Amino acid sequence: MKVYAITYYLKEESNSCGCEGHDHEHHHHHRDDYEITGNIKALGAWAHFMPTGFLVKCELTADEISVKLKEVLEATDMLFVTEVNKDNAASLTPGVIEWINS
Repeated sequence: MKVYAITYYLKEESNSCGCEGHDHEHHHHHRDDYEITGNIKALGAWAHFMPTGFLVKCELTADEISVKLKEVLEATDMLFVTEVNKDNAASLTPGVIEWINS
């Protein structure tokens, strides 16, 4: 089983709703990360070590993970997946290295 670091950024649409000069009593929809985080957690054992960063233990390759997660992302979103290992990882967040090693 391999360990991967997965980080993402969900790009919000433009701050302009196209209604300049109009009453702004309506609400704008802001995306949440529920769908992407749910799909990351479904990959295998996971640790949420940064606001938009996860460690995941699974049998997939980084490319397979990327393809799978792309299904829930929009074209302007960003995703980075990389394999990590105990011999080449460092963290100031308590417990991260121990989790990778477990």
